[in-house]
Amino acid sequence: MTAVSRETAIRSIASDIRRLERGGYSHESITQVTLQLVDGTCRFLFNCPLDLIIEYYLRERISALQHAQFVSLGKMAVDAAQSTMHPEVRKITPRKILEATTALNGAYAILLDEFNERATNFTAVYQKHDAFALSKKLASHWRTRRRQLGPGDEYNLVDEFADMLGLRSWYEWKPDTGPQEATQTEKPEGTTNPELLKQNHPAAIWFLLDALERYEQLPLRKIKEVALEIALIGRSGLDYADSSKKYRLQTLPGESFSGLHLMCLMFAGFKRFAPEDDVSMDLEEPFLTALQLFDAKKGGQ
Repeated sequence: MTAVSRETAIRSIASDIRRLERGGYSHESITQVTLQLVDGTCRFLFNCPLDLIIEYYLRERISALQHAQFVSLGKMAVDAAQSTMHPEVRKITPRKILEATTALNGAYAILLDEFNERATNFTAVYQKHDAFALSKKLASHWRTRRRQLGPGDEYNLVDEFADMLGLRSWYEWKPDTGPQEATQTEKPEGTTNPELLKQNHPAAIWFLLDALERYEQLPLRKIKEVALEIALIGRSGLDYADSSKKYRLQTLPGESFSGLHLMCLMFAGFKRFAPEDDVSMDLEEPFLTALQLFDAKKGGQ
């Protein structure tokens, strides 16, 4: 995204920004959330058709992965549906972005159900929404184009999706300057990848908001216990590349958490009892946004 395309995107959702202003959200929090939502929408637009191509390629060429794909893609579909249909998310998300992300997730669900030979029904949650008609058009277009793609044509497919969603002016392509020598080693996935954590900032906002709401009801001693338990778990690494809830805490029994959720609980906890400590997590930006949302929500009660 360039400064020009980003401005175009923001102008196209100006009425929703004014709606958030009337709702009492601060200008700074609106700006941060808007930029993250616009950036996240463009990333999703880029990844959605390409990821489908990759998954079908793996399915057809490496049959031994079928069971792993079934589990992995199923988790992704469930997480996408929960995020897209979350009432608080739908309330704050600009309508154009909400329509586009719902349509893309719906199209992915349609094609995933076909991919799984109708053994799943991830499509059901999207069928009641107006964007489902667009989901069907995207899925139909992807089916038609998949068998016709030559080298590099997959990026034309991104543009075609963007045209159908009304998002083509939200980004520009950079020219390919040809082969480049590697200047650094490839970053591994997981907790050592700062770029991956930054991509997860939109989701982190809601986990940090959850942490702030939890800690509002807890004594400082309990908050410290939760944060320090997470810090102990984190000595062997917290996996925020995986959205599955595979962690449990003795200090918060009866619940399961994803790695990103635990990181947010720890970050918000240290902000309460040791704000001067550096926990070496790039979560300051989403934390400030979550704090503003928390204050606005609390002030409206």
